[in-house]
Amino acid sequence: MKDHLLRQIIDAMPHVTDLEELADHVAELVIGAFGADVCFVYLLDEDQRHISLIGATPPYSIHRGKIRLAVGDGISGWVAQSKIPLIVPDKWADSRYRYMPELEGENFNFLISVPMMRPGEVVVGVLNVHWRELPSESESILVDLQYVANLFAGNVEMAALVEKLARRESQLEKFAADTIDAAELERKRIARDIHDGLGQLLHSALYHLDAAMYPESMNASRIEITAAKDLVVSAISEVKETISRLRPGILDDLGLMAGLASLCNSIKNPEVDVELPEVFDAILASAAEITIYRITQEALANIIKHSGATWASLKIWLDYELRILHAIISDDGAGFDVDDVNNGHGIQGMRERVELIGASLEVFSRANHGTKIHLKVPFSLNQ
Repeated sequence: MKDHLLRQIIDAMPHVTDLEELADHVAELVIGAFGADVCFVYLLDEDQRHISLIGATPPYSIHRGKIRLAVGDGISGWVAQSKIPLIVPDKWADSRYRYMPELEGENFNFLISVPMMRPGEVVVGVLNVHWRELPSESESILVDLQYVANLFAGNVEMAALVEKLARRESQLEKFAADTIDAAELERKRIARDIHDGLGQLLHSALYHLDAAMYPESMNASRIEITAAKDLVVSAISEVKETISRLRPGILDDLGLMAGLASLCNSIKNPEVDVELPEVFDAILASAAEITIYRITQEALANIIKHSGATWASLKIWLDYELRILHAIISDDGAGFDVDDVNNGHGIQGMRERVELIGASLEVFSRANHGTKIHLKVPFSLNQ
């Protein structure tokens, strides 16, 4: 590549944090520098198992976010997996090529695909550059294109991180607002329950006790006192139920591990296999314990309600090196589309809840292949 052309690309690198704007600009710079016809920019997803189209030259930029390939799938996925740049003189003759009608691959026969890598040979994404006709000096273009792709890798990764942080902040703001609303609704519900339940029981008990003070006979007094006693017993039960909704009493009585075991053992269809650490010496904040318990409780409720599973399991172990508690809830049920926010499983709510305690949640599921929920929670140890 001529020095002035390389300088033009370096100088034109935008100092922007918008990922889509940056990716489209990268694509435009590449086709201008190499005389190509189209360029597609793919980013390696957080899960490290897929690449997604995040930018392209017009008119294909409208498909950003809609094209997704598994790592290893197609030429782009193969390059992401192997980290090897690839010249494809005739993509139709290459068994790795995967045709996508939206990208109109029939119009562009020649392809060079290179990984975008930052230092340490860490793949950030893939650049796919297409020509209608075979360009001259394609080997030289490959070398220069790889160099340019690596220059862009840091910018693209930084923009992706900024976008992720902005999205996370937005999610946390929304969750904080939802939490305040939920707390207010919970307070109203508890006030209503106390008024309609506990309050009415105590008022009725007081009525019977008043009647017992001026009985027509000793037998009538005993009847009123017995009725008052029954009402007080009901009131005590009501108080215990209200407290349990605020914090599972079993965590205070038995501790987290025994509480989870008891929760799983209470489910009979499907039976839940439980594998817990023999020694639990992790120190967890109270909020973390409640979150682990509630997430497990909600996941098991989803299994019962939605999956039709014949088998389920809870497995917990401690990674002492990274100080991470791992909890995996699995089943062999119907599965669902994880990306469908309206699937009724409340996955987004679970993710937002665990993020508030500095934890993370991964969900793996597809139709007829069951579901696995992987919760990771930081812990500390007594020093």
